[in-house]
Order: sequence, then structure tokens, then C-alpha cells
Amino acid sequence: MEKRFELFENVINTLIDNEILDNLILIGGWCQYFYKIYFNNAPEIPVLRTMDIDFLIPRPLRIKNDVDVGFVLNQLGFSAEYSQLTGDVKYVHPDLEVEFLTPEYGRGQNEPFKIKKLHITAQQLRYLNMLQKYTIEVPFRKSSIRIPEPSAYVLHKFILSSKRKDQTKKKKDILVAMEIGEFLLQSETERKKLLLIYRDFPKGWQKTLNKILINLFEDLYQFLSDK
Repeated sequence: MEKRFELFENVINTLIDNEILDNLILIGGWCQYFYKIYFNNAPEIPVLRTMDIDFLIPRPLRIKNDVDVGFVLNQLGFSAEYSQLTGDVKYVHPDLEVEFLTPEYGRGQNEPFKIKKLHITAQQLRYLNMLQKYTIEVPFRKSSIRIPEPSAYVLHKFILSSKRKDQTKKKKDILVAMEIGEFLLQSETERKKLLLIYRDFPKGWQKTLNKILINLFEDLYQFLSDK
């Protein structure tokens, strides 16, 4: 874990040095590490177990600096790995993988979204706009990292689980969402955030979420549906 964390730190520092971290939102499993800190090392927050660093690139794009991200990651020992099936690119190291994602709008696109100023492509996925809309900043070393609001993270995990084909990843999403969700329900502040974000969802998203929660997480389902 120490080796993996050191590499993670090097990635973050490189993005800070190139003045592009402010254009990214850290999503995925590494958020759990920061949620644990954010909630004063709460034991209810699950321990980090991931090989992936997922960055969300918000849209519309507001990137000012021209930086070849693939090149700077290569300097840290990452190599680009291309999917012939989808055209997606991820950056692979023996200890970690880095992927860039962006929200998918409209009817969706078959091709990755080009981020010209960063010289990369980002995989377009549904439901990510909820993560870019609700964020917090957490300190990290001499800077800070933007991550999704914990409530948005939990609700997204539940919706994402319903779309998973990989059963192992599906079970992992559900377990993490339930563990953090149960913790959030104990806080009046976080309960308000859960409700606020839920109410901001399109009706179709709410219906999808309700179908998931009624079978998996009755306490959260009752809380959201009774308000």
C-alpha cells in the first residue's frame, strides 16, 4: 500500500506542478481515503482497495493550460493502453492505472471525447454530471483535491451498480455505497445533502434509484421516499 500511495502522491503532485489538477475531480475508489480523513477517520468508511485512479473532466471544458498529460504520466512510469474495441485509453503502471472520464450527454457518443489541451481522450459515461455538480475540496499536502460530495458518491454508486455487467464490481459498488450510506444517515447535515441531491435528479434517475434501494437499502429508500 505504501508504494501505491507514493505513486498516487506523485501523480497528484505532477498534476499540481502542471497546473491542471484544478480542472479535474477525483472520483472512484480513492475518494474513500479522503472521506475517511474528511470524517475524522471514521471507522465506518471502508478501507481503500483499488488499483485505479479515476479523474472526471467536467464539461463544459474550462482548461487553460496546454499540457501533454500522457507524456507527464509516462515520466512516472505509466504507459498508454488502447482499447481496440472502444478506442478508450488508460495509463497503466504495475501498481496503479489512471483513467480520464467525462459526462455523457444527449444520445451518447460511440467515440471517446477529445480533450485537445490535455492531449488525451476521456471515456464518456452516463450519470457523471451528478458528481461534477456536487463537490467538496479536501486538503492534500500543500494543496487540495476536489472530490464528489459523499452523498453524491453514494447515490451514484447505487445507480452505477445497476449498470454493471461485472458481478464482482457490482457487489463492490453496492457494499461501499451501503457502508458509507449508513454512516451518512446518522448525520443530520448529510441527510439533508442526500435529500437535496436526490431531489435534483431527473425523475427517471429517481425511479431507477428507488428500484435499487427498495431491495438493498430500505432505510435510505424510506428516508428519500417519505420526504
